[in-house]
Amino acid sequence: MQSNLDIYLIGLSVLIFLIIVFLFIRKISSGNELKVKIEEVSDSFEIKEFDDVRLETQKSFDFEEQEFINDQELVVLNLISMDKSSFDIEQLFGFMSNSGAKLAHGFFSLKGKSNKEIFRVANALNPGTFEENTKTFAVIMATDLNNVEEPLLAVREMVAFAYNFSEKFYANICDGERLPITKQMISHIETKAQEVTRLRQLKNFD
Repeated sequence: MQSNLDIYLIGLSVLIFLIIVFLFIRKISSGNELKVKIEEVSDSFEIKEFDDVRLETQKSFDFEEQEFINDQELVVLNLISMDKSSFDIEQLFGFMSNSGAKLAHGFFSLKGKSNKEIFRVANALNPGTFEENTKTFAVIMATDLNNVEEPLLAVREMVAFAYNFSEKFYANICDGERLPITKQMISHIETKAQEVTRLRQLKNFD
């Protein structure tokens, strides 16, 4: 009988202890001493930062003074790592070199046979330039159709470069708004290039 009483007392003590621990934890939680921070997870390529830097990068595309038409007609493509991992910067520099691109003022410039620039390639993330220790998962390409010798050829070379880069570095090819590029978009850009050429020819006839 005494043994059963001891068991009941031990059980009661354990129950009281658990109740005290529960009340203590609840008091701490209600006193905001235990805080849990819940943040939304974004898979949008850090859109705000990316947008700000992309604008700064495009501002750095100060193309030479226009020879034909004063207004710029920019074509912009973004190359974005599929898994947002940083590109291997040494491989990137090697790829650019093998493609005939020259590094100047922190961005790469690809020129044609007459040594006139066709398009530029820059870091799409802050600070917008390429250095030996640069870490970036996004690259931006741009050309000014009003300032290249052959607009349609420039577009085609730019697109070909983008496809080669995407295969080498497992990147998505996107337009200026970072939307995946389609054949229809490319066709639209080529049509724009042809229109620039036509307007240029008309201007030369005046």
